[in-house]
Amino acid sequence: GWSFGPAGVLNKMKAILSHVGAWAPMPEQKGLTKFLGQSESINTYFTHFKAEVEERLRRIYEGFVQLKGEGFAVDAVAPEAAIYLTIKIDLAGKKTAEGKVLASQADVTAYLLQAAGLAIVPFYAFGASNTSPWYRLSVGTCKKEEIDEMLQKLKAALGQLS
Repeated sequence: GWSFGPAGVLNKMKAILSHVGAWAPMPEQKGLTKFLGQSESINTYFTHFKAEVEERLRRIYEGFVQLKGEGFAVDAVAPEAAIYLTIKIDLAGKKTAEGKVLASQADVTAYLLQAAGLAIVPFYAFGASNTSPWYRLSVGTCKKEEIDEMLQKLKAALGQLS
């Protein structure tokens, strides 16, 4: 669709729209209509899918709670639904091992991607203040087998800051 208005509003709309899925292809739609009539298969699939998502959310949440308990400037909101975990990584003002100051949340986000391989979406992409240390972490593409390694990399990256 089309929109026009103040640049600030349009930029926020674009940010939100970038996280909305595209249209499903016609063959997928037709196949799905046949599958929807198989309620036992659907229930089996969703039971498994929900358990997988819940395990990922729980394990990452518990990892953040442990990191917080170890004194790192992180936090997380206990998961209740969705495929996202709300996390807080409050590192603005910290200094990297190379001596670079993380002066902004954009610097923090870039550091986490570079040092820990962690791709997260800052809440300012959804209209929060540019100084908000809160992020959205998706577990949709996360493999269970990689969670421990991801948390170890994050801990190592956090441990390099002063």
